[in-house]
Amino acid sequence: MSAPLKNYFLVYAPDLPNAQRAKHSPEHMKQNVPLVQSGCIVAGGGLLPQDVNSSDANVLGKITGSFLVVQAETMETAWETLKKDAFYTSGEVWDREKITVTPVFVGVPSVE
Repeated sequence: MSAPLKNYFLVYAPDLPNAQRAKHSPEHMKQNVPLVQSGCIVAGGGLLPQDVNSSDANVLGKITGSFLVVQAETMETAWETLKKDAFYTSGEVWDREKITVTPVFVGVPSVE
């Protein structure tokens, strides 16, 4: 029997006003390292305001949300993974009402 087909999903997760990102970052990272290692999370990072560049000083303090590219069998599976994240479960980081999960085609899955 062949392995299940994997699909890609783009997660857009804006933060709540006054998000407690620093408080929950250690648990968030602890949870996500194995997901990155297994290939479930293909890419991810922070959303920045339009006037901020990723090379700016103190950029981590300017993050306004998260993005992820997730590989999963179904959108429901992608949501299940997302809902286990500390930024979601805490209720103090991501604005759950504004999170979107969108199917995407990844033309370049990895760059060496």
